[in-house]
Amino acid sequence: MTATVESLSPNTVQRRSALPTSEVAVRICDLVKTYGDGTEANRGISLEVRRGEIVAVVGPNGAGKTTFLRQLTTELRPTRGSVTVFAVDAVAEPGRAKRSMGITPQEAGLFERLTVREHFELFARLKRLSRKESLVAAQQVIQDLGLGPETNKKVGALSGGQRRRILIGLSLLGRPPLLVLDEPTTGLDPSSRRDVWRLIRRAVDQGSTVILSTHYMEEAERLSDRIGVIAKGKLIAFGTLDELLSNLERSYRLSYRNPTDKLSETQVLYFASFAEVRHHIHRALLTEYSTGRASLEDVFFELSGEPFDKDETEAAG
Repeated sequence: MTATVESLSPNTVQRRSALPTSEVAVRICDLVKTYGDGTEANRGISLEVRRGEIVAVVGPNGAGKTTFLRQLTTELRPTRGSVTVFAVDAVAEPGRAKRSMGITPQEAGLFERLTVREHFELFARLKRLSRKESLVAAQQVIQDLGLGPETNKKVGALSGGQRRRILIGLSLLGRPPLLVLDEPTTGLDPSSRRDVWRLIRRAVDQGSTVILSTHYMEEAERLSDRIGVIAKGKLIAFGTLDELLSNLERSYRLSYRNPTDKLSETQVLYFASFAEVRHHIHRALLTEYSTGRASLEDVFFELSGEPFDKDETEAAG
């Protein structure tokens, strides 16, 4: 497979997607983060996120996703570059920029002795909701996240997946215009993950913009409007799934085993069109096989030259 990387370079995407300020939720220009030991976690990242859009950021362990999001949420100050959130300079005015955000960090502590309800009510008040509004918002989030049976349980007694749902719920309180979610569904079972997807889409329907990182390729493919691919601190591609797939010269996949040897390993071939897939099936007399479009994981491998281990979580990136 051969990809035309130049057509999806960050600079090209930045020029192509330049939008009036009123249509941009987040504008990031030449973002660089260099640590004291010389490590470059982010290297010249530039992108724009439209209002009402869901943008997923994908990349392997240590690619720089979390560092990128922490600069966006003002937790880390960039070494160089600019971050603008709803026309507010997030580097110069971090407090003002952060007030427009609902944030789910990759890791965060909760108050072990507070109940689920008390957690949501407390954080709703911290977001400047009235007492009455806090009660209503807490109850709504508890219901949306399927935490009804745990309403009056102390957080210390909950499972890791339930705690993760609480963190997601905290970001949704008050309907912030921008949600920044770092690996929001890590540790959730498939059913709970899809529940979270529905909540994210509902938030967008209600006016929010979403930027999330994920190590689940399926999540990025099914949930997001556009996808940013980060490798070794650089944004190596940014676009819709179809735009990313279009850069694969051979984007149709055929998986099969040797029909004369049932114990053989599965073979995977790629073709430029589905007609070529059908021709190979007929010529090879295949009876057991599966076909499909190439995946985002294939795109990542083609652009970066490295495999993407979707089973790993990002411990420090």
